[in-house]
Amino acid sequence: MDNRKAYNSNNNSKHESRHPCFNNYDFHSAVIHLPMVSECNIDYSEDSFRGHCCGDSQKASCNRVLTPNEAMERLYEAKRTIPNLTVAAISGPGEPLADFDTVKETLKAIRQTYPEMLLCLSTNGLLLPIYASHLISLGVNFITVTVNTVSPETGAKFYNYITYLGRRYYGEEGSNILLQNQISGITYLASMGISVRMNIAAIKGRNDHEIPDLVGMARDCGCKLTNILLQPAGRKQDYNGLEAYSGDELNGLRRECETILPQSYYCKPCNADTVETLNTRLSLDFDEPAGNREEDRRPDSVHYRFAVCSRNGTLTDQHFGHAAKFYIYDFEDGVITFLEGRPIEQYCHGSLEDKEDGRIYKLIKAIEDCNCVICMRIGICPSEALKEKNIDVYTTYNLIEDGIREAVNRLYSGLSVDV
Repeated sequence: MDNRKAYNSNNNSKHESRHPCFNNYDFHSAVIHLPMVSECNIDYSEDSFRGHCCGDSQKASCNRVLTPNEAMERLYEAKRTIPNLTVAAISGPGEPLADFDTVKETLKAIRQTYPEMLLCLSTNGLLLPIYASHLISLGVNFITVTVNTVSPETGAKFYNYITYLGRRYYGEEGSNILLQNQISGITYLASMGISVRMNIAAIKGRNDHEIPDLVGMARDCGCKLTNILLQPAGRKQDYNGLEAYSGDELNGLRRECETILPQSYYCKPCNADTVETLNTRLSLDFDEPAGNREEDRRPDSVHYRFAVCSRNGTLTDQHFGHAAKFYIYDFEDGVITFLEGRPIEQYCHGSLEDKEDGRIYKLIKAIEDCNCVICMRIGICPSEALKEKNIDVYTTYNLIEDGIREAVNRLYSGLSVDV
């Protein structure tokens, strides 16, 4: 007998009853999400996603990424204060399998310290064929895989490129590799007794015609259920010209697909660092007591707009001069909101003297509604040109939302932003 399969399959029904994401009627059990990885191996098209890996916009949101030791400290505090905590999940803010060493160390520590905890991981599935057997050996009980298309043609509209085994694959070629790896990984995991759920981001005019086929594919691969989500999460207005489903339309689509495979109705997108039940957010800030954090002291009237330089919309990891588009964010009332990806003419060189009629002038015109540019590095000439137009510059290498909060703190405190 394969002991790996026996470990995960013998008590699967009992396990599913204690995981609210796999049980529409479990409003008692709580899940802690541990943000472990910021890297991403997929570049999402701007009109499909904000630009992160695990498939819904919320997963890209967290205060900061944890080390394995910090994750164990957070889990200890959560278990001490939340007796109904049953599941430890790793779901972002990037793609967990893109840094498997960190994930492996964390999962191993949880399994050894809290053998009763159910382990869950969310992934885009690109690296599942490589790491599926390792996840089983680590005692992972649940896997959620985000799959948004059944065809490479549609996938090419979702994904600009994938990074796989050290190489970038674009368009339909990249989409096909991703799809085949998703199918292979899900099928293997399900055959080994792992409970697998498929997340599907529903976008009108993009993949709505494929969703019943996606659910059928999930069934054929061995998934226990599918979770059809609004994308972008929680927004009902147009998104770069693509109309989002209303709540009633979404539930109608779920009811239609329920004839194929059970559907998740109450599992909502959640941040990568929350503790939640199906209907209640229980998150506590374990890093600093409420009232001591900078954002707790900030007046509600603060509003800033940022232009962020990023390769894939997850990290501030790009030089100002290499950016071909800006990720535009608003900060208002303590909430960070992604607005759009704004294409620009790449600025690589040029003198300060030609800023009024050269590329830097056109670039500044494109972001004149912004208070601050956030980038990894910037040259002296463009930095000075921006400041002359009252646009601050903040340099950092961090998760986008962390960088925004850092910049907000400096702007609000009146400190020099360019660091």
